[in-house]
Amino acid sequence: MHKNLIYLFLSICLAIQSVKALDYVQSKQADSLIQASIVKVYDNPNESIDLGLKIFEDTNNSIKTRTKALMLVSLAHTSKRDYQKALEFIVKAEELSKNIDDKVLQIEILFRTGILYQQLKIFDKSIEFLEKTEQMALIYPDRQQVGKYLANSYTVKGFIYKDNLNCDIALEFFDKGIKEYKKLKNIEVNTNLSIAYYNQGNCYTLLSDYDKAINSFNKSITHATMEEANSLIAFAQKGLAAVYTDQGRYQDAIVLLEEASKKSQNVGDLILNSSIYSGLFENYLAINNWEKYEAYYNLYAKTQLDIKSSERKSVDDSIRKIKDVQSEKLTDIKSKFKNQLTWFGVIFLVIIFLCFLVVKNSKSDIISLKKEIEQLQNQK
Repeated sequence: MHKNLIYLFLSICLAIQSVKALDYVQSKQADSLIQASIVKVYDNPNESIDLGLKIFEDTNNSIKTRTKALMLVSLAHTSKRDYQKALEFIVKAEELSKNIDDKVLQIEILFRTGILYQQLKIFDKSIEFLEKTEQMALIYPDRQQVGKYLANSYTVKGFIYKDNLNCDIALEFFDKGIKEYKKLKNIEVNTNLSIAYYNQGNCYTLLSDYDKAINSFNKSITHATMEEANSLIAFAQKGLAAVYTDQGRYQDAIVLLEEASKKSQNVGDLILNSSIYSGLFENYLAINNWEKYEAYYNLYAKTQLDIKSSERKSVDDSIRKIKDVQSEKLTDIKSKFKNQLTWFGVIFLVIIFLCFLVVKNSKSDIISLKKEIEQLQNQK
């Protein structure tokens, strides 16, 4: 008997360990699926959303895996420019992440939340979350693991202050961000440095500090060239050309803008193309080259129409999406109402049936009592 109990206990322990092992394997597989989906999230965001929700809703997955699943859903909504929905899921991820001991993941979530508030132009909330990011990153022992979030946070703060025309403060944060990027040893550094230097250059241009602006834009071009990032090279060339235009160096500006135009051909960024064409027709006008002025003005006008058409399409898509969501909600409400009605009907029938049984049993009891009374009277 004693041996049987031991065997039973060992069997239960092995079963528990097997379940834990299966859960671990399942979570690892889910993590791999999430990682693979992140790579193609911009190509097929809806697929990423479906996958993320499926993994999150499976409670057999670890809390960390389910948190990452919510982050994937948020990223997919970001790729669709639905920042409000993206924020909704990253907030859920933040709440869930409080139950795990993974400071790096928590820092990443805080940073992503700050970015989404920045995208929604809720700048005070954005700065609040960026400062939380910085506080956690600064006390984390391994700077290489969290340094990119610290550098990104400083840079995004620079964006916010630049957009609010406070370039003096913005420049302080761009400097801090650049300093942190230079401490890192990963492939993202050159791209991020190019973006930081480009925005720094724009600030110096607004402050009419042209020497520093030229220096910043040249550094932006250098780092973008290292990664062969044509869009970033074109943006920096456009920024540098704007400085040359302000200085009256129209021919130098034209050379740069023509190069930027070639670089941006396969990028497909309408805003970038529009600003390049605008710079070209303005500079050709300044040197009285009417033929080139007219050609680039027409390209600029056409691109503006394409931008408005794209914006209208985005608005139409948003309206259609809202209608679809409302339709889904209405269908869900109808379905719930039908279910409630069905259950109400079932409960009503059960009550009627129970009442019938009670009445029937009462009648049987009454008949039995009558018979007993009659028997008693007959005995007398």
